[in-house]
Amino acid sequence: MAKRARVTVLAAVLAILSHPAAARACAACYGEPDSPASRGLTLAICVLAVVVMAVLGGVVAFFVQASRKAGLLEAEAAANSMILKS
Repeated sequence: MAKRARVTVLAAVLAILSHPAAARACAACYGEPDSPASRGLTLAICVLAVVVMAVLGGVVAFFVQASRKAGLLEAEAAANSMILKS
């Protein structure tokens, strides 16, 4: 199995070396910073960052709300036990 993996890696390396133009970066990564592809990629990254932050903010808000609710329930239970004891 290891020999087959080595042959596959060697074949991939030879394929890349035989056609070096395929290994060049696109215009978004290397080239015109004002090209439409570059602007689109920048906007996509910003939108993705906003979506990730919104999801993480929702997760944090859920746990903050759950923690507050648990604290209120504990306080209510303690108050009820104090009332029952007296």
